[in-house]
Amino acid sequence: MTLRITLEHRNHLWSAEGHPVDLSVPVNPYNGLPRAWYKGPAAAEPVRTDNWTGSVAEGGAVNFRDLTFNPHAHGTHTETREHIHDTFQPIDARARGAALPFVLPAFFIEAAPEQRGENWEVSLEAIHPFMQTIQTLKPSALVLKCTNGDVLRDWSDSNPPFLEDGFAEQLCLLGIEHLLIDLPSVDQEVDGGHLRAHNAFFGPAVNPRPNATISELLGIPNGLNQGPGLLSLQVAPMVNDAAPSRPVWFPAQVHGMAHS
Repeated sequence: MTLRITLEHRNHLWSAEGHPVDLSVPVNPYNGLPRAWYKGPAAAEPVRTDNWTGSVAEGGAVNFRDLTFNPHAHGTHTETREHIHDTFQPIDARARGAALPFVLPAFFIEAAPEQRGENWEVSLEAIHPFMQTIQTLKPSALVLKCTNGDVLRDWSDSNPPFLEDGFAEQLCLLGIEHLLIDLPSVDQEVDGGHLRAHNAFFGPAVNPRPNATISELLGIPNGLNQGPGLLSLQVAPMVNDAAPSRPVWFPAQVHGMAHS
């Protein structure tokens, strides 16, 4: 079976064929990784009553477990502006509407952080070689690989890399509505609550970018070619500012469409 996807977008034809690439890291209560934001590991516990247990291993008829996790801390997740604004805009509503189509035109870039003093920052220079192509193709989403793929760790108190000042603003100017990154946050772990990149990308509360989403803690394999692709951003149906998600990447070829 061969999968072929074709998408018309801004006078260009995006075509993908072949095997998709899963960019997600699952919520895993068994090894407890990844985790961030000072949270302990996710947990799975059988439901227990006085005369019944939700564990086949303990004699129950079925496995029936309570899961305890935080979407922002325990795996790949996608969030809306509700993460930083006093507004009700759950990610489930975005995923069910035209704001988050099933397939998005996207662009993938490797953006290794640079050391600046005690911090490691993702430099805006990483997108400069692709700026003209992005301006021409006008993708809706940008996927950034900033690690060597080693994301199964406890990120708490590690001061992970973050986007340098002006990076999120530039993405807004380029028309990027969906930002995906393999770090626990686009902002510094401890920044006094400024959340500069979040605020820039989602926009101010009085004039927000209502369709924008940010996905964090992706698991991006090594060897993925930089350039255009089609992205299926699959989000768990949860009514919350953020939910676990499974971004699926299809490398694509893009061609201009002839005008009639």
